[in-house]
Amino acid sequence: MIRSPAVAGTFYPVDPTELNNEIETFIKSAKDFKLEDLKGVITPHAGYIYSGPIAGTAYRQLENLTEREYKVFLIGPSHHAYISASVGNFAVYQTPLGEVPVDQKICAELLKQDGFEFTEEAHISEHCLEVQLPFLQNVLKNFQIIPVLCGSIDPKILAETLKPYFGKPDTLFIVSSDLSHYLPYNEARVKDQQSLNIITNLNLVEEEKIDACGATPIKTAMRLSSKIQLLDYRNSGDTAGDKSSVVGYAALAIT
Repeated sequence: MIRSPAVAGTFYPVDPTELNNEIETFIKSAKDFKLEDLKGVITPHAGYIYSGPIAGTAYRQLENLTEREYKVFLIGPSHHAYISASVGNFAVYQTPLGEVPVDQKICAELLKQDGFEFTEEAHISEHCLEVQLPFLQNVLKNFQIIPVLCGSIDPKILAETLKPYFGKPDTLFIVSSDLSHYLPYNEARVKDQQSLNIITNLNLVEEEKIDACGATPIKTAMRLSSKIQLLDYRNSGDTAGDKSSVVGYAALAIT
């Protein structure tokens, strides 16, 4: 079963050459932090005109990884269906740049765990994982994905389930999340800084104050990681101009 693109032509270009050139521009314009022991990134999932430059910072760090076949866990929030956690148990995900294979073995392992299911309709229209794929296709030569959409699942349970996979040398975690939504520019910056302080300090005591659509995936990463480092923060007022009502975006490294 193939999962076809849902937002090609709206969130990002449908033409392969245009898409690849746009991603190359985002990545080449980003700072290389020369990170050691990188296990994944937290990266936004809006239309590329808004969040592409920040995502480019996240994916720039993956260019330094050792060449091997990677298992990439894609974890993001469900925007279209009420679920606990849904594993995208398709054969491949299609993008304008080609097909991305799904690691069906790991998907099958997850589907045996409490709280996990495969709800197809949750994935068909979902953008938060799809927009990561062209970036991954640009920076990694050989990889399979394990797509996980989160709804009501407790991040403690999700972290415990994913813990056996985290930290393996051939495994990466891509956490997909935007920050605050539709606040005035200055108010958004204050709100987002509060969230980023909690995330980078791994402050589980105040985790409920995190204002992000992907709060559950972020809280899961906070439980798995020994360090989360801020790489880039901007909002749509910085990238697309309108500062009256903005969405916040951050790129963070998971180590």
